[in-house]
Amino acid sequence: MQVVRRKRISAVDLRARVPALARALALFLLIAGGIFVGVSYYKMRHNTPFRMKSEGTALSKEITGIINGYEQRVTKNDRLYLWLRAARDVTYADGHHELEDVNLQIFPPTGDKPDQITSSRSLYDQQNGLIKFDGNVQVETHDALKVKTESILYHQDSEVAETSQPITFERETVSGRATGAMVDDKNKRLELRSEVEVTVTPDALKNAKAADANAKDAKPAKKLTGSRALPVVIHAPQAVFEQASMRITFSGGATAEQDRDVMSGDTLTAILLERKLPKTEVRDNSPANVTAKAQLQKIEVRGNSYLRSMDEGHAAEAHSVDMDFFLDADQRLQRAYASRDVRAQTLNADSEMQLNGATGLNLDFQAQGERSLLKEMRAEGRSVVNLSAPKSRAADPRAASKRLTADAIKMTWRGTGKDLEKAEAVGNAELYVEPVQKTAKADKKTLTAPRFDCEFFESGNLARNCTATGGARAVIDAMIENPNRSTRTITSQNMTAVFSRETQDPEKIDAQGDVKFNQKDKNGVAANGSYTASDETVRLRGGEPTVWDSRARTRAIEIDSNTATDISFARGKVQTTYYSQEQTNGAAPFRKVKSPVYILGDRAEVNHDSGVATYSGNSRMWQDDNFVRGDTITLFREQKRMESRGHVQSALYQARQKNGNSTVIVPVFATAEFMRYSDPERLLHYETNVDIKQGTDRMTSEVADVYLQKEGNEVERTVAQRNVVLTQPNKRGTGDWCQYTSADEIAILKGNPAHVEDAEQGSTDGNRVTIYRRENRAVADASRGEQSPGRVRSTHKVNNNKKP
Repeated sequence: MQVVRRKRISAVDLRARVPALARALALFLLIAGGIFVGVSYYKMRHNTPFRMKSEGTALSKEITGIINGYEQRVTKNDRLYLWLRAARDVTYADGHHELEDVNLQIFPPTGDKPDQITSSRSLYDQQNGLIKFDGNVQVETHDALKVKTESILYHQDSEVAETSQPITFERETVSGRATGAMVDDKNKRLELRSEVEVTVTPDALKNAKAADANAKDAKPAKKLTGSRALPVVIHAPQAVFEQASMRITFSGGATAEQDRDVMSGDTLTAILLERKLPKTEVRDNSPANVTAKAQLQKIEVRGNSYLRSMDEGHAAEAHSVDMDFFLDADQRLQRAYASRDVRAQTLNADSEMQLNGATGLNLDFQAQGERSLLKEMRAEGRSVVNLSAPKSRAADPRAASKRLTADAIKMTWRGTGKDLEKAEAVGNAELYVEPVQKTAKADKKTLTAPRFDCEFFESGNLARNCTATGGARAVIDAMIENPNRSTRTITSQNMTAVFSRETQDPEKIDAQGDVKFNQKDKNGVAANGSYTASDETVRLRGGEPTVWDSRARTRAIEIDSNTATDISFARGKVQTTYYSQEQTNGAAPFRKVKSPVYILGDRAEVNHDSGVATYSGNSRMWQDDNFVRGDTITLFREQKRMESRGHVQSALYQARQKNGNSTVIVPVFATAEFMRYSDPERLLHYETNVDIKQGTDRMTSEVADVYLQKEGNEVERTVAQRNVVLTQPNKRGTGDWCQYTSADEIAILKGNPAHVEDAEQGSTDGNRVTIYRRENRAVADASRGEQSPGRVRSTHKVNNNKKP
């Protein structure tokens, strides 16, 4: 998540600057101590020898004494310790003193550079324990701290020095200004009371060698980049340094800025920790030495906390009520924590990211040299992470944005600290993916599960895949409502969404374990399954994949269901059960409308919307004893018809035959290369190598139409054409056309000529020959009508065995 990278947090680079700032502020306390020492010695000036540089005392009515060219030296251990000089010292009757052109120097135990205070005037009120420096007050310490103001008032009893005037200060890499200040030497406390501004310049920039040392504004010879090249400027209404607790607090609305990077809050507090020095090191308890031994331990931002980094390519900002930053012993950022109403987002990125809703945000960092690189982020509370579609792919209709929601979210970065490696979302997790463009074919996808584990590509913070575990659910909805693109739902034990690197849209959803699929009244189950966005197809595998709707159920080794076209493809041991013949809408040529219809095949293609279903590869359809076999069988539900092609065999209807004084129902079997059934016409149509068997009767032809009765599956008549051969016991007829009527068992043959061969009665030829099966005779029609033109010829056999 880019918003919380180490660079963003340390872009306002306080961790290395705060100890230096603390040392500078601590020296204010040293100044106050120096003032106290100076005053103490000044009080004892009549008991200590001094040297006059000009005239003696002049008395007046209010003045009790005047000393011009006042100077006092104090030694300690045979070394100059304090040196006080003034151009004029005036003593008044009430005991107060006024000095002019004051110069107070206090020398350290070692070295020759003293701490020095100068001013145009100084007033000492011994009775009230006050000393005041006025006019061009300047302080310069042996540690190079420089302070300028117009007035300093020191309270001897409380050891408090203060000013209400503007004040500026500078030491090494730290400079600043404020209006009003207070130093409490007894309690080791410093206050900058208003309009505080502190600037901390990087050591690398301060110490860089100039390209031209004689230039007025010398610039470094080597170009510095990043946080090493830019100062940090802190603004606040007030600031407080407490040496006892080692805290520096900027309050009243503090802001730390580094170029365009910002850290701000109602208060900003740096907490320091005193380092333990080896026994061989010289130690004393002066404020400057204490802070020199200190290191930054923690930075606290309280109230309206805000962090912004404009690092090119990684710009981001973060908000929360409070923020805390923890550093290790080497002053590297170790951990950060944001609490209450946490919000964060990237800025000016190709793919924007937003985090909100979290009650707490933990950030862990890993050390790499002098840097701290982001390692892990943990969001507490119901958190939402939004990842926008890449702006560079805005014109791509597949480009999609993502939203990840969970009770807790954890993200881990790669070793570079720049790119995400993985993410975890735990507790009522939801992943929502929405296309940028709302087109007719665009789908939004919602995945839910107790837990998500996501992996990312090597760079760019682009998701590679997200795996949902513990019971997953995926819901796919059209962006634009369309009755032909209904809601699709997939559930399983585990589920993995695989993302396109370019568009960040899920290319594929893999489901494992107890997979269930639903679209309108279409359902599917399998052990495993997948959904591919490119063809909008659900693929069911393992554990006897099955799909069903309100009409039928299909089982196969593999089933693919296209959710856009509403077509299912089944392969391997395909079995379909229509719950009843009427569920085929009459397309199946079976007589029991309430009984189920079964279909087998090696493969099947089922259009759930149009009702067209094609079974291929040794296909078979049956109901009870009635069946159709063929290389392919196709049902046309809406047209109420069916077709079968290739090696067709059928036993679909029955015929009544007279047998003596009784009538029997005889099943009819037919074979052909093609068969078509039309329920509205009650017609069975056969083509190519047609062979129909009815008991002992048989009819072959190239084409045959079997007309069924309106009720039941009994034949009404059969019409055969082209190369017709009709075979009955001891009788064989041939012709070009034949009609057999079941009710009277009469066959009419037509041909040029039609020919009937009777084993007992001889042969009959004619353009039309009528065969009366019940009467066992054939009659040639010699009429010249339209139906029977031509000549008639009959040949009779003589039965010599017949008695006269």
